[in-house]
Amino acid sequence: MSNEFNGPYASLEQNALSLKLVAISIRELLFIKSLPCAVYGIKDGLFKLLLDTGNSVDNNTVRDLLKEGQHYLFVYRSERQTLIEHQQTNLRNVTRSLSVGNPVEKAVKQMNLLTINLGYLYSDPTNDQLLELQFQSAKNLASFLIDKCEIHEQIFQEYLKQKHHFILGQPLLSSIFLMGILKNASLYNNSEVINLFLTSYFKDIGMSAIPTEKYDQVELNDEEKVLLANHARHSVEILQGRVPLGPSYLKIIENHHSFSLLTQNLELSLSTNNKVLAGFETMLVTVMDVISAMISGRPYRKASSLYESLDLIKLLIADQYPQEFKLIVNYFRNFFFQGRKGDIF
Repeated sequence: MSNEFNGPYASLEQNALSLKLVAISIRELLFIKSLPCAVYGIKDGLFKLLLDTGNSVDNNTVRDLLKEGQHYLFVYRSERQTLIEHQQTNLRNVTRSLSVGNPVEKAVKQMNLLTINLGYLYSDPTNDQLLELQFQSAKNLASFLIDKCEIHEQIFQEYLKQKHHFILGQPLLSSIFLMGILKNASLYNNSEVINLFLTSYFKDIGMSAIPTEKYDQVELNDEEKVLLANHARHSVEILQGRVPLGPSYLKIIENHHSFSLLTQNLELSLSTNNKVLAGFETMLVTVMDVISAMISGRPYRKASSLYESLDLIKLLIADQYPQEFKLIVNYFRNFFFQGRKGDIF
């Protein structure tokens, strides 16, 4: 395959490519040893072949592409599925071998592959195969991490380096924070913690109603604002009957953006006789979501510090629930290593 388009038919070839190519994220090249399809970029306003089918890819390859300004990559629409299937296979393989090897390296690789594949699910949320793979892989990750709280800070820092789109990266951040809080609280068994991790992870799947790139804009149009406002309900509609999360957890998802829930009677949900998770758990899911959103940068704003995000949480809950707020603050104080607090705080 030629790297250049020259001669009298160059313009026609470029026009043909514009109809045949589809955009991909550069992070979709991670963890691929041999490319299943050709990858194009844009140089001087024209499509250019960057990597051919079968080319090897490593971190240096991705780094070099970024240095060259190749943030937007393209593959043939007809070959798009081969790349998706390749990354699905990668996710399955890592999920099956999480307990083998360095736990930090395995967890970070699993988190990155989950996020890459979450992008595919957001593009096709009614695809049962994509949803089942995400759910089982996220559940395996939660089971792997639940008794390894000592590595959470390290995997968090390593995961941040990949700078995934915030819509795709934020669910994992908030879910890992939530797991740490729940383990520190010592009020829940591992099965409950894992279910709440999954609840947190899938709570925003309804945001798939709007194309991911739209969230890079400062303003959405009126229709998009309505879709965004209703994303919690859409999440429940997408998940109900398709994943093994009970009504209590779906109720948390449905209400995780209703800040009025932060003023509910938390003691009710802490009762051992109460079968409905509605107060304390919903508040924690909401709060971890807010913190993860604030410390994640946007194209139109810088990331806030953890101190700034905790200041907001203090305004929301500290007066009415001082002990719960103290639990959150103590978790984050212990979460980050003393020598690295300046990175976040």
